[in-house]
Formats: sequence, C-alpha cells, structure tokens
Amino acid sequence: MPLSNLSHSRDFTGENFYIGLDVHKKSWSVTVRTSNLEVGHFSQAPDPKALHSYLTKKFPSGTYYSAYEAGFSGTSSHTALCKLGIQNIIVHAGDIPNTDKEKKSKTDVHDSRTIAKYLEKGLLKPIHVLTDQQQELRGYFRLRESQVRDQTKANHRLKSYLDFIGIHLPKDMVVVGKFTNKQLLWIENQQLSTSAGQASLERYITNYREQRARVTEVTKSLRTFIIEKFPDAYNNLLTIPGIGSTTAIALIAEIGDFNRFETPCEYCSYLGMIPWDHSSGDSTRTFGVQPRCNKHLRPLLVEAAWIAIRKDAGLLLYYKKHAAKNNKHAIMKVARKLALIAKGVVTNNKPYDPDYLQSRAEIQQQQKPKP
Repeated sequence: MPLSNLSHSRDFTGENFYIGLDVHKKSWSVTVRTSNLEVGHFSQAPDPKALHSYLTKKFPSGTYYSAYEAGFSGTSSHTALCKLGIQNIIVHAGDIPNTDKEKKSKTDVHDSRTIAKYLEKGLLKPIHVLTDQQQELRGYFRLRESQVRDQTKANHRLKSYLDFIGIHLPKDMVVVGKFTNKQLLWIENQQLSTSAGQASLERYITNYREQRARVTEVTKSLRTFIIEKFPDAYNNLLTIPGIGSTTAIALIAEIGDFNRFETPCEYCSYLGMIPWDHSSGDSTRTFGVQPRCNKHLRPLLVEAAWIAIRKDAGLLLYYKKHAAKNNKHAIMKVARKLALIAKGVVTNNKPYDPDYLQSRAEIQQQQKPKP
C-alpha cells in the first residue's frame, strides 16, 4: 500500500505573538499569547538567544513582541532581544495595570502573564531607553553620588569619635558641615592616652581624607568629560541662577536628550514636580508632589531654587507670590520653573535671559481680555 505524501508545515506568517517576561538574575518566567489565548508558559535561563530559539522553532515566521519591567538588569536584555528581531519594550512597574486579585497574588507566573496580557491589548507604555553612551555617563554620575555618600559617612564617623573621646575643637574652628584641612591638622596634633586610641583617630582621619580625594577625583573627571562632549549645554546651564556645576552635570547626565519629553507636564512628571490628586464625587484632595520622581535630580533642583531666589529678582517675586500660602509649595514651584528654564536653554542653545520672566509676564498681561 503506498504511503500518503501529506505534510503539515507550520507557518505563522502574519501572526503576532506577545511575550511577557518576568526577569530575574537566575531565571526568566515567560508567557506567550496570541489571538487572546495563552499558548505557552515556561521558565528558562536568562538568555535572549534561548527565548528566540524557542519562538522560531515553535512559532516560525511569526512576529514577536515582548516586554519586561525595568529593574536591576538595565537595558542589556532589551538590546539583545531587539537585535534578535524580537520587538521588545521596557515598562515601569508602576505603569502596569493590576486588578486587586493580581496585587494580592503576586508571583513570577502572574507577573509574566499580566505583562503578556496587557502587552497584547496595547495598554503598556514603554519607558525611554537611553543610548549606551548616555547610560554610561549616567552611571558615572551616580558613582560620584555614592562616593559623596561615603564621604559624608566618613565625616560623621570622625565627628562621632571626637565627641565620644571628648575632643572639642576651639570656638574659632567649629565644624560646619565638612572638616577643613585646618581642622584636620589640629585634630591630628591631639595626643590620646593610649596607642589604640591614637591609631583609631588616625584611621578615622585617613579614611575621611581618602573619601574626599575620591570625590574630588571623580568630580574633576566627570566635569572634564561633560565640557568636552556637551560644552554648549553645560555653559548655558551655568548661566541660570542657582544652577552650579554639580546640578548642570546632573541634568546632562540624567536626562540626556531634553527633546524626548513631548510636553512640559511630561517633563515635570519625570522630575516629580507636579502634585497628585485624589477625587471622588464632589470631594477633591490635593497632596504634595508625587512620590514617583527622579530622586537624583529633584533634591538638586530644590536646593538650586533656594539659591536662585536670592540671586534673581524675577524668581524671588514668583516665590513671594506663592509663599503666603505655603513656602514649601512655593519653593517647589520655583524649582519646577527652574527645571523648565533649564530645558529651554538647552533645547534652544541659548544662555539664560534675566529679563525672561518679566517679559513673559508682560506678554501674558497684554493677552488678557479687557473687561
């Protein structure tokens, strides 16, 4: 009897597959959906090539979309997936819609299923992925921040040890913030009763000097790189009252391309400088600034705002306009305006105009309809 020549070829040309990934260091939880159906769920090693091999073998010629939450792994997996032909996005964990049941039963399986489900429905908004150069620059700036924290800890340890052993600096050398070289030299000349105490004191001083030297070194290196690669943006930012070298470097390193924000509201939301509301019926409650923010930039901009109102008359008047209600809210408004000015001088490639606020106020006054 002759054998039949029937063959069942699998060809998914034109079919879209949506892959939800719950990414961890040792494993990935993967869910695959298509046509409102879950067609696959498994765990695998954290390897984009292994995922691509599975998809092309089981669903050949399909179009693949994937998503995972931003986390420890950065964007390396995203880059690898895109190079393999999987159209991947990275989403903020707080932007993934969850039901009450999903929040109370949180597992890797549920997370990957949730991501796949909402990816298929088109309800996930991707975050902006920085270029490799920008990510490395941002990483270098955050390294400086960690070293500044280490320096502060060393400073506090030395202060605490001096209080513990009863060494008090003269009134004309009271420590305000960090120790100066003059203060350190005075402390080094103090003699303790035992060699152990003397060794401890020397170690605390040495540790503080080392941490301060590291901060100085990385700050100089970072400033040199910024001036070399972004001279116009850096110099224009320095013309804004209140913004110094550190804040200018932070803005360039953390934001990169200011034009990636389509609206001022989106930009201020990224910085965490807009209030958040809770309303129900006729009841509306307005809270302070939203907790979700770029924690590396917002404190620097608030600090810059306090300096700016002492240097710029226009910003001072803007602060006084709102300070009667709440001075903390007022300084946050100044910080938001300062951030918008920073965006303007970088995108327009022009230095700050001190008469900008006054000119804008006059234009707005002229545009008001007459009674």
